Amino acid sequence: MNGEMNYDDRARTTLQRGELQRNDMLAMQALAPLSSSYLPWSTSAMRPSGVVAVLNEMFVNRRSFVVELGSGVSTFYIGRLLRQRGGHIWTVEHDERWADLLARELASEGLDDVVTVVHAPLVPVQSVWPDEEAAWYEQSALKEMTAGQPIDLLVVDGPPAYQAGYEHSRYPAGPFFASTFADDYAIVLDDIDRRGEQDIMERWESELDVTFERRLANGRIGIGRPGAAFTV
Repeated sequence: MNGEMNYDDRARTTLQRGELQRNDMLAMQALAPLSSSYLPWSTSAMRPSGVVAVLNEMFVNRRSFVVELGSGVSTFYIGRLLRQRGGHIWTVEHDERWADLLARELASEGLDDVVTVVHAPLVPVQSVWPDEEAAWYEQSALKEMTAGQPIDLLVVDGPPAYQAGYEHSRYPAGPFFASTFADDYAIVLDDIDRRGEQDIMERWESELDVTFERRLANGRIGIGRPGAAFTV
C-alpha cells in the first residue's frame, strides 16, 4: 500500500487524537492546584496528560527521587509536588541558555531546594542501531549528580530525537541509570507515538526486565516498571 494507512488505521488514529485532546483538557484541570504561575508550554514539551501521569505515578507509588532528562514545564510541576511531599529532582538539560533560564525561574519560585538543574551538553556516542548516529549527554556531568541517592523515577524526554538518523538517541538512558535505580522504580518515556521510542521500549523491556504500559491516547508516554504492567 506504498506506506499509506488504510481506512481502519486512519480511523484509529483520528480516535486516538480526539481522546488525547480530551485527556489533555482534563489534565489541565487536574494541574490547576499546582499552576501557580505562567509556564511556556511549547510543542516540544510533555503533553498535559503526560505530566499528570507522571505526578500520579509519584503520588500513588511514592516516588521521591527523580531524574528527568529534558527540562521544561514538567520540571516545575514535579518540583511543586515534591515541595509538598518531600524529595528531590535532578533535571538534565543540554541547552545551556535554557538550563540557566530554568534555574533562575525555579529559584524565583523557591524551588531550588528541591530541583537541581544540571547542564550536560550533547556529545556523539556509539549507537546500538546500525547505520545510525547518536548524541547523548556528557556523562561526566551525570556520574556524581545524585550523590549516590537511588532514584525511583526516571523521566526521559530528551535529548531531541526527531531528526532522521537520530531516532534512538534516548536509548542510553536505560543502561546508564540501571545501576542507580531503587528496588522499586519506574521509567517514563515520552513521545512513544514515534517508531524510535517504540524500539527503545522494546529493548529496555528485554534488557532491564521491565514492562511498559503504553499510553498512546493519554500523554503519548510509556511507563515501565519491574514486573507486570499496571495502571496508575
